[in-house]
Amino acid sequence: MRFYIALFLFCCSLASFAQEDTTKSGGLPADADYRYLLMDDESAVEFPVFKPVIGLGYGVITFFGDVNDIYNSSPVVGRNALNFSISRRLSPSVNITFNLISGKLSGIERSSNRNLNFQTDILNIGANVEYNFRGLMKKTGNVMPFISLGMESFEFNSKGDLYDANDNLYYYWSDGTLRNIEEDPVTAHTSIILQRDYRYETDLRELDLDGLGDYPQVAFAMPITAGVDMKVTDRLDIRLGVSYHMILNDLVDNVSKNGEDIRKGTKQKDKFLYSYLTFKFDLFSPPPLTIEDKHYMDVDFVAIDLEDEDNDHIKDIDDKCPGTPLGIKVNDYGCPFDADDDGIPDFRDDEKESAKNAIVNLRGVTMTEDEIIAMVPKGGLKRSEMYDYYPSLREGPKKFTQYYIEIPEKFKNLDTDKDDYISLDELLQAVDDFFDMKSDYTIDDIYELNDFFFDQ
Repeated sequence: MRFYIALFLFCCSLASFAQEDTTKSGGLPADADYRYLLMDDESAVEFPVFKPVIGLGYGVITFFGDVNDIYNSSPVVGRNALNFSISRRLSPSVNITFNLISGKLSGIERSSNRNLNFQTDILNIGANVEYNFRGLMKKTGNVMPFISLGMESFEFNSKGDLYDANDNLYYYWSDGTLRNIEEDPVTAHTSIILQRDYRYETDLRELDLDGLGDYPQVAFAMPITAGVDMKVTDRLDIRLGVSYHMILNDLVDNVSKNGEDIRKGTKQKDKFLYSYLTFKFDLFSPPPLTIEDKHYMDVDFVAIDLEDEDNDHIKDIDDKCPGTPLGIKVNDYGCPFDADDDGIPDFRDDEKESAKNAIVNLRGVTMTEDEIIAMVPKGGLKRSEMYDYYPSLREGPKKFTQYYIEIPEKFKNLDTDKDDYISLDELLQAVDDFFDMKSDYTIDDIYELNDFFFDQ
């Protein structure tokens, strides 16, 4: 009994540890970066793949029949039994489970009217449909109650302990002793007191005490189960359950309504109670989806990696110059050749051999000082527009800037380095300030800022 109490307290401590809230407001995991609030997670799937879960457990069995178990006063004390299960989720709230239980049932009755005993090995094989209440709970934690109903095959082979180790038949005397002869005051001094050896050696069906003949020792049973599943890790759950099995047979203890006199039983069928603890291992399911995984689960990254939009034979992921006109030869970076390195590709360069570091116009022709001064707009030139006017000044792979998106007025104060470009750091700082209540932006403004960032 102490073992079960200690085991129960241990499981409760695991459950309380695992019960720590794993979500913030809005349903995000506690370790999720707030920036994913900007993502649209409507495509998230809570249970994308249903894989079998293996269960191994231990429990105790208590029998209820015409010859009751001496342990029937407590659901946590009884004969040992092992269980094995394979379960599969049909929906977030419904599972189907295939169970196997192997153990022993027993019963002992000692009274002034009759003295009976039996013991049998049992094998239960069946299937249950489980409901876990997930669909009815607004917030789900790591402890989930469940109920189940099923049908199973029940096999037994009852035997009785009728003889001692020396093959002496037990005779029950009114003084509570077992002796080798029937009770008789005259011959009491010649009787021998026996001790039960609890060796169930006699096949009760073969005795045919009630004229039932060679009755079948296989029956159907209906189990009703209730319990809780406690999540320990993503791969391990602990289940505490109690199942009540109604056997569609009244001969497990070899006593039934068909008997006579002291062997007359009730009309009720035999039953047993199984209290158990099971470790459930989810060995085959893929790891849980992160928020990023859920958001991008419909994206075909393989197709994106192989895409070549401008057909220059350089994949877009490696193409430094997307949008190259069809038929133009490009280098390993996907950029048109520029022999004089003036920022104007050869196919549109009117001056093929400009001097090194020369400032050229959009046709690749070296500009005079007067032309340079004339091109500068009144009031100065924005840094982001510099390469539109002077592409030869761009560092790194030469690329002609094709377009420029101006920062909306409401977001210009976020451009702290004044380069007319909202960088990732500036975006994250704006989101930080929003959640720290340091800005006047609304959530719609943050969404708009996020869209602008990716459109730049």
